[in-house]
Amino acid sequence: MQRIFRRILTAVLIAIFLLSVAIVGAAVQVFDGTGQYIMSDFENHDIAKQRAQQRAEKDAQKKAGVALKTFSRSINSELADDEISAVMNNIIKISEAMVVPVPFEAEGEAGLIYKATIKAEIDTDGIYAWLNRNNKEKVTIVQQNAQLQDAIQKNDEHVEHLKEQYKRVKSKSEKDKIRNQMNNADREFLANQKFEEGNRLFYAKDFNGAIKYYTESIEINPNLTEAYNNRGVAYLWGLKEYESAVKDFDKAIQLDSNFTLAYNNRGAAYLYGLKEYELALKDFDKAIQLDATISLAYYNRGNAYRHLRQYEEAVREYSISIQLDPQDAGAYFNRGIAYDYLKQYSSAIHDYGRAIQLNPNHVGAYMNRGVDYKNLEQYDLAIQDYSKAIELDPNHTKAYYNRGNVYFEQKQYELALQDFSRAIQLNPNFSEAYRNRSITYQALGDEANAQADLDKAKSLGFKG
Repeated sequence: MQRIFRRILTAVLIAIFLLSVAIVGAAVQVFDGTGQYIMSDFENHDIAKQRAQQRAEKDAQKKAGVALKTFSRSINSELADDEISAVMNNIIKISEAMVVPVPFEAEGEAGLIYKATIKAEIDTDGIYAWLNRNNKEKVTIVQQNAQLQDAIQKNDEHVEHLKEQYKRVKSKSEKDKIRNQMNNADREFLANQKFEEGNRLFYAKDFNGAIKYYTESIEINPNLTEAYNNRGVAYLWGLKEYESAVKDFDKAIQLDSNFTLAYNNRGAAYLYGLKEYELALKDFDKAIQLDATISLAYYNRGNAYRHLRQYEEAVREYSISIQLDPQDAGAYFNRGIAYDYLKQYSSAIHDYGRAIQLNPNHVGAYMNRGVDYKNLEQYDLAIQDYSKAIELDPNHTKAYYNRGNVYFEQKQYELALQDFSRAIQLNPNFSEAYRNRSITYQALGDEANAQADLDKAKSLGFKG
């Protein structure tokens, strides 16, 4: 996927930003951006000014990106270039902007250059918010940003090409043709601006707002494939409106039959929303056929196989996903689940451990590894994992219940009683917890409470 922010920067510029990052307590930094746009005599002034300002914004984003990369190194979380670009485009704020026309005359030509200067603010705390995002969210945001930057660059190149053509043609009909093409390019430019604002709102998790701007973008340019895809993603993950998501992905694929991400995203809508697993598999197959390096499609295909109870196939897909993206905690976690269904508990424990290494706050990995340790009768390790899950989520009902079961196995009945009671406090309708507390009371010789809990369990539907 094309990256347009990979530029060579001078050592002097890097040194300047190293100094700016080093300011103690300066969370918000201000960057100047400059840009200019040479306007042809057949262009729209308002759009020419906007093009100049956009170039100034990109200049500021590029400079801020250098600072953010340095900052990310300082906290031992260096970001890749595509992540830097995505973060910059979504968290940078323009505090001042000025665009002025400057007449010029060169080689017998006269016209206007619109020169833009801006001040942009960036809060370095934004990197922490980025690092705390779900990995799949990061992938989606990076993809959205890459689509946008590709569209901006193509539009810019197309406009410059039209301007050069216009200089060479002589006839009125040829000039009119180029004017029409320029009008179309201007509409694409305006659509891209709406698209960009939609992405920023998506980043902020304002999905309704994002959908509004994606829709406006489509109204300006009905052929903006990426806007359909991104609106579909907002429907899918934001609003959980799966039918609407599928319609948008359908349209994106209709416009571009080789749109890899649209196939993957439509497959995700079928898989996670509509439970149409076979349709999901077809879309993931197509995405992988188009791009064999798309780790997310293998991950999703693994989830589809797991839902179809084809666990060996699921393990295979997760393994490929991990090979392509070794830092994806979710792939290890889900492969661990598949190993559990195959009763390969040692392999599952390894994968949950790797998921925890990558995400130390992964409650689900601690929970599942605790279950496997219990299955292997490694009770102390199971208790450690359940206790960690409770530390991370003090209201995790199942963690108390599971730890209570292990304490019971160890004949630590008072501790088991405390955990079953806490589980019941959190979920008064937890029939299994009443049943197990009943057994614990019985082990402690408290027949009255044992019978009361057994009666309560049965009233809640327990039939054990």
